[in-house]
Amino acid sequence: MEDITKELLETIARIQREVDAMFKNFWTKYYEKFPVSFRTFEPLVDIEDKGDTIVIYADVPGFKRDEIKIKVTEDTVEINAEKSESHKQEEAGKKYFLRQRVYESFYRRINLPVKVRPEQARARLENGVLIVILPKSEAAREVEVHVE
Repeated sequence: MEDITKELLETIARIQREVDAMFKNFWTKYYEKFPVSFRTFEPLVDIEDKGDTIVIYADVPGFKRDEIKIKVTEDTVEINAEKSESHKQEEAGKKYFLRQRVYESFYRRINLPVKVRPEQARARLENGVLIVILPKSEAAREVEVHVE
């Protein structure tokens, strides 16, 4: 039964990766054809295993700390951010003005390679890079066993 469950979970994970790739290819190919209001980008990430922790580095240039929301479960991380800006420029003696509005957002869900402790997660923002530090759970830690 354990083999069947493992095979089922691997099949589901493979299908999820294939569907994710299909949508990513679609958005990459047709991105410019959609109105700006539909555009949400997926930040690039690096995931590093540092022994007792998993560290995620996400590129989020132009976003402030209070515009970023992070949700952590024991096996996933969701990073979501939204911002909007409005610029108004008026010139004395002119009968026109310029007003530009910008809306940006991104969303990224990351499946973690091991289980982590969500209650101990920490995050910081450094020069446009979001750094999320996730301590591994006890079950996820690797232990060397000596043969007796």
